[in-house]
Amino acid sequence: MSNSNGSAAAAEDVPVRPASSAALRGVRVVEAGRGIAVSYAAKLLRDQGASVVKVDDGDPLRRWSAASPDEPLTGDGPLWSFLQLGKTIVTQAPAEADIVLTSAGWDGRAPVVVHVTPFGLDGPLAGRVANEFTLQAWCGLMSACGTKDSPPLPMGAGPGEWATGATAALAALAGRRAGGATVDVAALEVMAVCLNNYPTLYREFTGNVAALSRSGDWPSVVRCKDGWVGLCIFTAQQWADFAVMIDRLDLAEDERCTSMGARSRNRAFVEANVGPWLTGHTAAEIVELGGLFRVPVALIGNGEALFDMEHPRERGVFIGNPAGFRQPRSPVLHHGRPDHDDHAGPAASAQTTTRPLAGVRVVDLTAFWAGPYATHLLAALGADVIKVESPTRPDGMRFATVKSPAEPDWMEFGPTFHGTNPGKRSVTVNLATEDGRARFLRLVATADVVVENFTPRVMDGLGLGYDELRRVKPDLVMLRQPGFGLDGPWANHAAFAQTMEQTTGIAWLTGLPDGEPLVRSTIDPITGLHGAFAVLTALERRAATGQGELVEVPMLEVALNIAAEPIVTWSATGYRMDRQGARGPGAVPQGVYRCAGEEQWAALAVETDEQWQALARLTGWGADLATRAERRARHDEIDERLAAWFADRDRDATAELILNAGVPAAPVWDQMLQDELPQLVARHFYQPLEHPIAGTVRHPGIGMHSRQLDLTLRGPAPTLGQHTEEVLRDA
Repeated sequence: MSNSNGSAAAAEDVPVRPASSAALRGVRVVEAGRGIAVSYAAKLLRDQGASVVKVDDGDPLRRWSAASPDEPLTGDGPLWSFLQLGKTIVTQAPAEADIVLTSAGWDGRAPVVVHVTPFGLDGPLAGRVANEFTLQAWCGLMSACGTKDSPPLPMGAGPGEWATGATAALAALAGRRAGGATVDVAALEVMAVCLNNYPTLYREFTGNVAALSRSGDWPSVVRCKDGWVGLCIFTAQQWADFAVMIDRLDLAEDERCTSMGARSRNRAFVEANVGPWLTGHTAAEIVELGGLFRVPVALIGNGEALFDMEHPRERGVFIGNPAGFRQPRSPVLHHGRPDHDDHAGPAASAQTTTRPLAGVRVVDLTAFWAGPYATHLLAALGADVIKVESPTRPDGMRFATVKSPAEPDWMEFGPTFHGTNPGKRSVTVNLATEDGRARFLRLVATADVVVENFTPRVMDGLGLGYDELRRVKPDLVMLRQPGFGLDGPWANHAAFAQTMEQTTGIAWLTGLPDGEPLVRSTIDPITGLHGAFAVLTALERRAATGQGELVEVPMLEVALNIAAEPIVTWSATGYRMDRQGARGPGAVPQGVYRCAGEEQWAALAVETDEQWQALARLTGWGADLATRAERRARHDEIDERLAAWFADRDRDATAELILNAGVPAAPVWDQMLQDELPQLVARHFYQPLEHPIAGTVRHPGIGMHSRQLDLTLRGPAPTLGQHTEEVLRDA
């Protein structure tokens, strides 16, 4: 990481406050653990009005700053101040609470206890040391992250920890709604889903066990006239629109360009034909054209540049922290009427149930990944989720199929569609017709929740905004998950996960120092996690007040929270975090090293001086490098020696040897073989479901385990319109 010239983004004239709603007012939470995941889970609950007590038992995060990674601070670091805003800090835990979030065990009393650990509470890896870097290797992400010329690389900003935190917050409310539960949240399992795009489902449907290429799609983050600009061209229609946008109609239907796979295979051709237009235009010009042509285009952000972007500024996304810097606000925005001052949240459910959302009906209008993942989680928690699709324009992820359109039932073999839609019922309704609209409104009248993730113009254009829907169901909860939010200059710009990683600085931190920023498309499921959490907060509020409400969870603001560290670090210190390949500010050494055999790599991340001494005893050298600063100064030399040490060793045996010494290490697991990872096998992470067309499909879990809750998936993804008659005859 490099220190850029410039001053910190001042917090002057910005309101200093936690972005809090009253949805969880009266709920007592104890945060008894260390690290980002458990702190972010508690922060999400705090931002919804819960009272949070943080037990600080010497959490090293308190004195941490990426701006000075080798010297503990004397005061609180910016990341700590971001995560702990609004909490009460104590050194001894209270005896009682409503919810406990712990990474270190809990001896007190609480109806809901959520254990947040790297691998879960059982299985062969339980209790082993791990961190974000090694978990990205374990879960398979690294095997497909990088370029064709690079080693496997990590994804920047550490999204796994934040996704795990969001899962833990969701688990806490699920347990509360069920009347109490102990929930086991495993970071590995959360990351296996959220940091990968269902690779084992691709393997099942294609029979292809070959590792995915690290070359990625092109164009993604590309050079333009004045720097970098981000593109996300997912569908054939988007490519056709892009070809019109750059005045190259000859490319619109060129088979070398019309799919991500084709562009990856023919990158040299595509780059030669598109590159000159890109380098002839500025990023601002390209973004403006992208908005007009509905092509997902993004400015490339980082911790510094975000504060100058028009849309976040006009949306009021950044709020002041009392420590004197600016930070992202909560990504869960409630638009309901405020509660009375004397409101205190009672238990969300008066009776114990193994399905937290049993009896809740959700009307699901979502498409692609972020929205469907939110409703997938609601279905897994027991809701009756009715997926509404147009008979002529169904969920676009149905078209991301491994079958040719010439084959029968070709739309029923989309791996991501299967991954995000198990247990739902599908109905087809044409909302553009009066009859279809009337049928839809009758369905809404039977629902508790409606979820959609279009650009704002879509629902408003159909006359189906929240005000219209609440006329037929006054206590309705509506979740809207637009890319950039319901208002602001970019509100109706097309947006995908790639766009969000490009805009918020996550891509900026991913890749080689002198290479292009890279994207991995993880913000979709992480937004879905936040969306499901938002629905449970709104249902909790409805149980207490009888009121429904509109809840907004923009993808952009979720991604800004995932990218909080580079944002608050720049704002507090003027230090800009940049991509470093496999290295990072925390662990030294940190790297990926080739082992014996083809495409066999091991990941290593030494976080403490004690861990380094343990590794030195294994390698037989380096004991004199007693401090992190000394190791950082000689990182190149250490990498050379470690590369030689790993080169003729077996990957798995060496990772096991290092782990046994108490040092974070992992094999870089092939994501296509994720379901063969012993830890996931031992915890029965995959559940087979019988699909009427695709046959047996093995689905990954949701990262939660509980003896008190039934979290099994209730059925496969639906075929298009499979349940239209049975659902609509009663609506």
